[in-house]
Amino acid sequence: MTDERLEMTALISAKPGKEAELKAALREVVAETVKEPGCVMFQVLEDLENPGKFVLWEIFKSQEALREHISKDYTRAYFATGFIERTHVMKLKSL
Repeated sequence: MTDERLEMTALISAKPGKEAELKAALREVVAETVKEPGCVMFQVLEDLENPGKFVLWEIFKSQEALREHISKDYTRAYFATGFIERTHVMKLKSL
């Protein structure tokens, strides 16, 4: 993949009983990620009809910006929480 704008959507499900903890962890990672120079957009939405289900919309300036994001301590801490049952990531592009 070339270094160009990268758009992704992630569908995230909390482990049963870990919904509140995952929500707090997502808030924390969002607060830090939006400060990154390579982040264009990073927003988490909660499914009101399915507690513990979240949608992450993210846009990074490049693949390199995404790599930098993934290497950050707060991103690595988020992935290590153990609060996530399932994540499905879709890499997207505008038509």
